[in-house]
Amino acid sequence: MQAKASETDVTKIRADVVVFPYFPEEGLGPQAAAADKALDSVFSKMLQSKEASGLFPERKLLPTMGRVAAPRVLFLSLGKRPLLDGYRLRNALQFVGRDVRRYCRSVAVVLDPSVRDALAVPATGQAPQAPARAIAEGIGLGNYHLGELKEAESKAEIEELLVVGLGTGSDLSAALAAGVRLAEATNATRVLQWRPSNRLTPSDFVVVAERLAKSAGLSLKVVERQEMERLGMGALLAVARGSHQPPKMVLLRYKPRSSDRSGRVLALVGKGITFDTGGISLKPNPGMVTMKSDMSGAAAVVQAIGVIARTEPRVEVIAVAPLTENMPGGGATKPGDVVSAMNGKTIEINNTDAEGRLVLADAICYAISQGATHLVDVATLTGAVSIALGHPVTAAMGNSPELLEAVRASSLEAGERIWELPLFPEHDVALTCDIADIRNTSGTPAAGTINGALFIREFVADRPWVHLDIAASSYHAEPLLATLVPKGPTGVMTRTLAHLPFHLD
Repeated sequence: MQAKASETDVTKIRADVVVFPYFPEEGLGPQAAAADKALDSVFSKMLQSKEASGLFPERKLLPTMGRVAAPRVLFLSLGKRPLLDGYRLRNALQFVGRDVRRYCRSVAVVLDPSVRDALAVPATGQAPQAPARAIAEGIGLGNYHLGELKEAESKAEIEELLVVGLGTGSDLSAALAAGVRLAEATNATRVLQWRPSNRLTPSDFVVVAERLAKSAGLSLKVVERQEMERLGMGALLAVARGSHQPPKMVLLRYKPRSSDRSGRVLALVGKGITFDTGGISLKPNPGMVTMKSDMSGAAAVVQAIGVIARTEPRVEVIAVAPLTENMPGGGATKPGDVVSAMNGKTIEINNTDAEGRLVLADAICYAISQGATHLVDVATLTGAVSIALGHPVTAAMGNSPELLEAVRASSLEAGERIWELPLFPEHDVALTCDIADIRNTSGTPAAGTINGALFIREFVADRPWVHLDIAASSYHAEPLLATLVPKGPTGVMTRTLAHLPFHLD
C-alpha cells in the first residue's frame, strides 16, 4: 500500500471511498459537513432519525451519485472522545479497510480540525507525526485476510491511501510510510499465526526467518538439535521429545551502523510452539485447533526485528525464537520428569502443557550467552491471562521499572494495550519443589499468569527483563467483542517491539 498526504478539496478527492471520522456528540466538522451537504444532508438526517446510532465504530457507507468526485463516502464514528485511544482508533480504521477492500483500491481519510486535535496526543502518543502513522497502520491492518487458503476468498487489497487534514511535507510522508511498514509487518505476523501447523513446522519457520534476514540485512544463526544438546538445553529438548519435527532455535541479529556505544544489547525472545497439544498433559479437544497460533510470540519478534533493521536504532537488537511442536508419544516427556536448563537449574515438569516457559528458559539463557543486556520475552503463555484481563490487553511483568516504562511508552506509540501485574515476594513460593530447583507450575489455578512469569524470571540472571503474556491478546473469536475488535489473529506486540529500541534510556 502507498500512502501520501494532501490538502485536496473534499468534494474533489478522486478516491474510491472518502472516509470522514467524527465524534457523534460533537457533530460533523466542516469537511464532513460539506460532503454531507452535497448529498442533501442525508447522513445528518440518518443521525436525527436514529438510523445511524453514532456508536463506536459504526460505519455508514453512502453512494454519492456523482455529487462529489468520489463515488462513495463513509462516515466513521469514533465514539466518545475521552474513550478514544490508539487501540480503538486503529481498530475502527481496520474495520473500514476490511469493509471496503473488496471493491476499493484507493481510500482517502479526511480529518476535520476537532478530530485532528483529538488524535494528536491521547489516541496516538506524543510524536508530532503519530496521527498520520496511526491512520496508515489502521487502514493497512485492514488488508489482512483471515482466509488466505480459501480458493474463493477475495485477495483484493487497498493499494492507495490519501490522508487529508494533517498538512503535507517530508516528515508527514515519512510517518505515513512508517505506518504502512508497521502494518505490513503486523499482517505478516498474523499470516504466520494463522498458518496451519502442517504448513508451518519449525523447519518452515526457519525458511521464513532466512528470507527476512536476507531482505532486511540481518545476520542469522540456526541452532540445531545437536548443538542444543551440547549447550545443555534440556528444557527445550524436553518439550520437543514427542514430535517427529526437529526443534530449531533462530537467532537474528541487528547491529547498528552508528552505535550509541552503550554496550546495550536488547533481546526480543518469542515463544515458538508451532503446535501445542499439551503433550502427555493433553489439552481437551475444544479449542485445540487454535493451538497452531502458539508461535505468535516468535512471529512477533521476527517481524519486529525486520522493521527495526529498516528504522536503524543505535542500539544492538537480537531476536531469539525457540521452535518446536509439543506432542504426545512414546518418547514424550512425562509429568514428574526432571530436566536441566541451559543454566544448570533443574526443573520438575509437573504439567507438560506448561511448555512455553520451558522453551523460553533455554532461549533466554541462550540470548544472555549471545550478549543480551536487556530482555523482553513475548509468549502465548497462560489461559489465565484471559480471565484476568480479557482479549484487548497484554499482561506485562518484570524486574525493571525502567524497562517496563520503555515498553509502556512503546505500546502507547503502537496503539497496543498492556497492563502490569505484580510480582510480590509472597508469590515466590508457588514454584517451590521438593526434588528439583523449581517446578514448572504451582499445581493450582491461582495466579497462573504471575506464576508463569516467576518461572521465567529464574533464568534472566538479574538482567533488566519484561515478560509479555499475549495468550489472550494475540487472537480472539468472541462474538460479543467482534463488533469492537476485528476477529482473528492480531499480530500483537509486533509494533510495540519495533518501537522499543527507541525508548530505551
